[in-house]
Amino acid sequence: MDTHQFQSEGDFTFSESDIVKDGVFNHKMRLFLGCYPPSTIDSMFEHYRVRKYFANKGIPNISWHINLDDPYVHRFILLSENKGVKHKVIELVIQRKNLKMPLEKNRFLNLEFLHIEWLMMQNPYKSFRSNKPPLPGQTAPGLGIGLHMMQILLHLAKRTNTHGLINSPNYLHTALFFSRAFHFFDPKIEAFIQVIKYQKLSHYSPYTLSWADEYGALQYARNHRQIIWRPSTMIAPISTQAKRYLYTREYRQKVRDTRRKLKITVNMRKLKKRLKEHGQMY
Repeated sequence: MDTHQFQSEGDFTFSESDIVKDGVFNHKMRLFLGCYPPSTIDSMFEHYRVRKYFANKGIPNISWHINLDDPYVHRFILLSENKGVKHKVIELVIQRKNLKMPLEKNRFLNLEFLHIEWLMMQNPYKSFRSNKPPLPGQTAPGLGIGLHMMQILLHLAKRTNTHGLINSPNYLHTALFFSRAFHFFDPKIEAFIQVIKYQKLSHYSPYTLSWADEYGALQYARNHRQIIWRPSTMIAPISTQAKRYLYTREYRQKVRDTRRKLKITVNMRKLKKRLKEHGQMY
């Protein structure tokens, strides 16, 4: 995606009064993430035929809105209107945030990232199917555009001259999805997600793993102690500086050491019982 082709010369021409009001810097210029005026977003929607794409998915009358009331936390919302009722399709809450990145010999880098505070994508007109039941936290099926959104978010990080993306997934299945481009800041949690993905648990579906975590059926194999997922910072670095931390000897060694020791199992008996109690099928 190359956005400069959509930007007219007038989009970035400001008078002093646009930037400074009563001697104070005006944070509330109508620029999403300080880069994108509404006209550019409109042009992108037209160029990529976004409305037609969603209409073909049965999601009509798409409109977008940005909320910049908080100068540091920006919100993008995609709505669909049907029979006079508006339904939320996408909601993205994002802000710039600094992260202290450790290096060798007790040195640190303080780098700025785009922090994904919240990301929701759903098809409000679609029902769950028996072969694709809801995941924890889902009230409607997803849109099937996760990888597209990942590309857009990485583009935003580059366009805003930050060092990458960071987020803290609330659910295990969300962490598994983001792990395609992100790594956990904590090497022990990075080792945990790698064990989930690549060892014996790889044959379980995200549905099974996420509900096993939700219902306390994800356990350490050694002592059967319950594993409780807690949100933790993930990083998708795009700059050489940001990538350095993930390649430090200390980080990689901690990941390897933890992976060797960590054995995880799913208590299927407990999971099936809990799913049945909550009216869910397996």
